[in-house]
Amino acid sequence: MLDIRHIVGAVLLFVKGLVKLIGECEDFSELEKGVHKLCQDVCNQIFTWALEKIDTRLMNERDRSIWEVVGFRAKTAISTFGEFLLKRRLYRNKETGETKFFLDELLGWPERARVTPYLKELAIKLSTELSFGRAAEILSYLVPHISTMTIWHIVQEVGEILQQEGEEKRAAVFENGEAPAGEKVVPELRIEADGVIVNLQREKEKRGEVKHIVTYESKKQIGRNRFALQNKLMVSTLRESQVAWEEAYAQAGGRWDLEQTKEIHIGGDGAKWIKEGLEYFPGAVYCLDPYHLNRHLTEALWYDEETFQKVGASLLNSNWQETQAILTEAIKKTRGNRKKRLIKLLHYLEENWTGIINSAGAKRLGTIEGQIQHNVARRMKRLGAKWTTTGGDRMARLLAAKANGELSNYASRWPVEHGKLKEIAQIKPVERPVEKQKAGEIGEWLQATIPALKGPFADRPWIKHVLRELTRPEFAALIC
Repeated sequence: MLDIRHIVGAVLLFVKGLVKLIGECEDFSELEKGVHKLCQDVCNQIFTWALEKIDTRLMNERDRSIWEVVGFRAKTAISTFGEFLLKRRLYRNKETGETKFFLDELLGWPERARVTPYLKELAIKLSTELSFGRAAEILSYLVPHISTMTIWHIVQEVGEILQQEGEEKRAAVFENGEAPAGEKVVPELRIEADGVIVNLQREKEKRGEVKHIVTYESKKQIGRNRFALQNKLMVSTLRESQVAWEEAYAQAGGRWDLEQTKEIHIGGDGAKWIKEGLEYFPGAVYCLDPYHLNRHLTEALWYDEETFQKVGASLLNSNWQETQAILTEAIKKTRGNRKKRLIKLLHYLEENWTGIINSAGAKRLGTIEGQIQHNVARRMKRLGAKWTTTGGDRMARLLAAKANGELSNYASRWPVEHGKLKEIAQIKPVERPVEKQKAGEIGEWLQATIPALKGPFADRPWIKHVLRELTRPEFAALIC
């Protein structure tokens, strides 16, 4: 695919640059950075040459009666080995007028894409942990010319794909009436939901709520007081609760056979939108998340251990009348903020009593706070973070895809034509035997036709130790 001129040129470029770096560097850090940049330059050059060779072969093998060459078109691309100029031929169909780039089609290169898949994957993963500016700063140590806007555009592109997929799955079930095709049968599913309030910008509302829904089969203990969710599926969106639950049902139904699931527990903090999930999962039981129940009890009764113990006991016995009587008596004895907190607690328990009495299910839940902090809040609620409704929704979906272990799938979607590429890269065997004296003749010919070997710069290291070695008969025999 590459001839000897390309190989020699790349080797000379590297050796010349390396010798210069060693002679001029002030410390090892400068040398290391220089070698990194030099390796990128060499890789860039070789890769560009290889693409040019492939493009030329595609031109020679085309059906000339149908496809004519319009001319070259170039675009700048960015990869993990730096920025490079991609020049390839544009073809036109003589019959239909259709135009296409054969090279782009072979590589699966999208029409407007500038960033290569692996670099895109790195950018997305960094952007789910850091701000766009910080992600660009870190990537620029590896690859120059990466800007904050480049990272932002990558996130928007992948986030839009996730939005479209989520909408397609939702619409298939709730608009087209298609039954979910999940096949896995499990006796029980647990669903936990909670919201994260984030700051908005350029919107009518100053704040929005990211709805985060986690569906899983069970918990597995992996250490002391540590549990891992088994076969979890996360859905996150900044859209309204109806869309969130419809997507959660459509995706859960695509994985599990919900009609065969005997028990479904839905857990939350008592918010109205979370209880709406009961409408989408028939037979599901709502459970008040024990974390939020304990938090409300502690906030209202932290100073009165006796009343705290009495209320706890009445809750365990599922006795609403007793709970109401204990809190009513406590309210009469208090004043000010403590009284307000007790009244608030009483109303909270009354509104969520159905979820409280399902204590057996509630005890098996209680993971949503950790999930939402680790997967959503850490990125979207950082100091100074603000989102548009569209941008926030896309980031929430990226974070859910990451938690589901699916993020890399959306960054590497460049399907190459493996068969054709393998054929082009195949080294064709030499049909006739090489005569013994052939290597020597080639070596003599190379030495006689490369002026640099005998010129004024013949003692330069890259000529003396590299180019001269490449013209030796032993090496020449490998390329004939």
